[in-house]
This record gives sequence, structure tokens and C-alpha cells, in this order.
Amino acid sequence: MAKLILLLRRRSGTTREQSLTYWASGAHTELVEKLPGLQKYVQNATTGGSGASDCDGVGELWFDSEAARDQALDSPEMAQVLENGKIFLDMDRTSILTVSDTTVVG
Repeated sequence: MAKLILLLRRRSGTTREQSLTYWASGAHTELVEKLPGLQKYVQNATTGGSGASDCDGVGELWFDSEAARDQALDSPEMAQVLENGKIFLDMDRTSILTVSDTTVVG
């Protein structure tokens, strides 16, 4: 399994609640659902921990392969997702990581 992990940081002047509400809204999720090859989409709102004050949420985009993930990254649909993200995220502080998933337990 190949994934994109997004470490989300809200836009200045936007409350945490506003940012998380927009992130979960159809206006954003409907764009994400159109990504080519997307198998699973998980939104994790931070609730605590050492980095919780710096990161508002963690998005997980799951793909069957690195090739499918990379195709999605370069797609016009991803460009739309990132453009929409500017509404509620500080894109200069939001991180996008490409990772390979390895299950260790379970």
C-alpha cells in the first residue's frame, strides 16, 4: 500500500474548528474523492500529543501502488484539491509526505 500523508496546519485568521469543519465538508471531500486511483481517505483531527498545537489534522490518502499514488499527485484533480486547500489551510506550513505502508501489528 502506498500513501500520501498530509500534516495540516490551518490558515491564519481561521479557527481550528472552522478549518476542521471545512476540511470535512463536501466542498473539500468531494474533490478528494475524485483523485485517480484513490482507495481510502482518512481524516484524523488532532486531539492531543506533543505536536497537536502545531498540527490541526493528518490526512491519509491510500493507493494500491506507488505508481498510482504518483499519478494522483500529478493529476489535475490533485491540483484542484490543493487549490481548494488554500481556503482553510496554510499551504506553506502544510506538509505532504509520500510513504509506503507496512503493517507491523494486525
